[in-house]
Amino acid sequence: MSQDIGVELERDEIEEFLQDQSLGVLGLATDGEAYTIPIAFAYDRGTNRCFFRFVMSDNSRKRAFVTETDRASLTVYEWNTKSQWVSVVASGPIRHVSDSDLSHAATLFSEVGEEAALEIFNDDLSEYESVWYELSVSEITGRGQYVGSRESLV
Repeated sequence: MSQDIGVELERDEIEEFLQDQSLGVLGLATDGEAYTIPIAFAYDRGTNRCFFRFVMSDNSRKRAFVTETDRASLTVYEWNTKSQWVSVVASGPIRHVSDSDLSHAATLFSEVGEEAALEIFNDDLSEYESVWYELSVSEITGRGQYVGSRESLV
């Protein structure tokens, strides 16, 4: 993205934006092949992690990719107009949520991501397995365009 498009977001603006959002596009890759999926998430500002509840079948392409991906990217954006938008990309290692963090992840997710997740599926969720993953954010960037004051960015 050109440095002339929008303005670079400050770290606190990026974190505030991620805390307020619940849907993004998760990029996974293995053996030179990329796979992206719309996904609900919850961002934990204190630990700089994004939590996901993967709902998938045994032969899911999503399952195949997430188990082979070492480093994933999450793109989150909000587009109001061509002169008012925000875009954030967070990347880092993706792995199963540890048993000790599972309750925390589920609680945080229920506050922001649960409703968004249910909107994605029209099927009975009992037909699928639910598996928790976390993205430990090691790199994060954000840009935005605003009208009026900078506070209108996020």
